[in-house]
Amino acid sequence: MDCDDLKREDAKSLAKYNERFRPLPYRKVFFQSKGKGWKIDASYTDSYFNSATFLLKGIAAGELLDGMYGVAAVFLCRHYLELQLKYTLFHSRWLTAEDKNAVDSEIEDVEKGHPLQPYWTKLTAELKAKVPSALAVGLDLKFVGELVAEFDKVDDKYATRFRYPSDRIGVVPAAEQSRSALGIDYKALLFDLNRAHDVLGTLDGRLVNQYGENESWEDELNSA
Repeated sequence: MDCDDLKREDAKSLAKYNERFRPLPYRKVFFQSKGKGWKIDASYTDSYFNSATFLLKGIAAGELLDGMYGVAAVFLCRHYLELQLKYTLFHSRWLTAEDKNAVDSEIEDVEKGHPLQPYWTKLTAELKAKVPSALAVGLDLKFVGELVAEFDKVDDKYATRFRYPSDRIGVVPAAEQSRSALGIDYKALLFDLNRAHDVLGTLDGRLVNQYGENESWEDELNSA
């Protein structure tokens, strides 16, 4: 690269740096409807799962730096798991028994909270009480339970470990500076995430389908 090339590169770098000082018109991002209330038209579970999978594949292949993208990938995994557990628990409450649906007023909301284990415990209890056939088909629920347990072991009850570096942003005490780094096997996490997705997705679909079959049968009886 000759002197003229260096000057041109310096000029480009300077222009790019100075761009941030030039006022620009703001571009509006969110557009709410004129009616009361709004919602986001998206599948939350699919969005978090697919985003986590995308990042994990890149990290596992060496195309993305784990130090740059890893913590976000782990958080997306954990949040997917939390949402999927909650939705599956909610769908289990659509049933009062294997062959009987609950009416809307009987369906209990899934309460707020972030620890995974309580939702997993409630879900397995609901399945044993209401839909034992879902347990009898041989789905690898034990695998999901182990992933839930491992996440809860490394994350705190508020699920902040992968969202914030510490409780507050400030000078890091000397005692915390000497802490060892948490090792993360991203290939293993990618495998475990996909396995949990397959198992929970199958279970969730089974519960929703059971509700639909019961509803169809009740409609047929009522029309007879």
